Amino acid sequence: MMRILVYYSFFSFLIIACSNNSVNNISSVSGFEKISYSKAFGFARLSDTRQLFYVDGKDTLWSLKESDLPSKCKIAVLSSVFAGFIEELNCQSSIIAVDNINYFNDSVVLDRFNQGLIQEIGEEGQLKLEAIIKLNPDVLVCSSITFKDKSLVKRLTKSGIRLLFCDNFKEQHPLARAEWIKFFGFICHQHQLADSVFRVIEKNYLNLQNQNKNQGNPPLVLTDALYQGVWNVPGANSYTAQLIKDAGGIYAFNDKSDFYTYPLNLETVLKKASNADVWIHVNQFKSLNEMSMADPRYILFNPFSNHRVFNYNKRENISGGNDFWEKGVVRADWVLNDLSIIFQNDKNNFPNLYFYTCLD
Repeated sequence: MMRILVYYSFFSFLIIACSNNSVNNISSVSGFEKISYSKAFGFARLSDTRQLFYVDGKDTLWSLKESDLPSKCKIAVLSSVFAGFIEELNCQSSIIAVDNINYFNDSVVLDRFNQGLIQEIGEEGQLKLEAIIKLNPDVLVCSSITFKDKSLVKRLTKSGIRLLFCDNFKEQHPLARAEWIKFFGFICHQHQLADSVFRVIEKNYLNLQNQNKNQGNPPLVLTDALYQGVWNVPGANSYTAQLIKDAGGIYAFNDKSDFYTYPLNLETVLKKASNADVWIHVNQFKSLNEMSMADPRYILFNPFSNHRVFNYNKRENISGGNDFWEKGVVRADWVLNDLSIIFQNDKNNFPNLYFYTCLD
């Protein structure tokens, strides 16, 4: 009961603090919907509609009433990550614009692009303003990068286009990122389906997590590789570290206690993790030979010698678009299942992996 009161009080505060004039007082709010993992958004139930709030700490950065969206919402997305949620809801017909089609893998989205039903409008920082205005989407989903361009925001808002900026990459728990399907269910008027899909993802994920707790001999896991002379490793409270933990592994850099990335040199990583059992997320490498050609010192790591190096490139298209960052963000349960198989299998035979490949 106390948790419910705290949750209600927190979002009541956010509504009162919100600068959106559509909410004048708390009396119109009949309740709040439970958000289990995400710390970035919430839903209020009003007398005649629902309202979405995007929050940063204790500040409500924007809000939107469901009744303000048309029944068939035309959506522009500036990331394949955003599209992945819409695709999981089978609402690809709502997407009328994307940043760069080369980043996308969904067959329906690609077919609609080839039919001229989806247009490219440029990447963040290089948007084609006139093209966006001509397409006239109801909603443009972007990151805070676009929202910081006040001149652009003013032009688009004046044209009647709603900008919904959201930095869901800041969520560090895989289920928190997956829960964003509720956010997109709101935009697509599919909140019941979004809730249902998330319950399946959550159940699958938690079942796998519990099973992995009982596995013996957890492997030591190394991540990433050199990029322009720097080895960037995620902190122990990051999205990647959480996946490793929930899949039954021990992260090699658990002593890096924060969630952000730490830039290290190869010598430091070698000293810390040369004896790792498994190596994952090795940038754009597709083979061990390619890695050794880039830097012969990679062979000094045990996983390299033992052929236990894995990358999330199994569903990468010819243009480099990676489904791991499209479907994988929402289907956290599938990602966890892949990693669970990798960590528990000491043989180099992984035919059932969905996102990952074992480099040879």
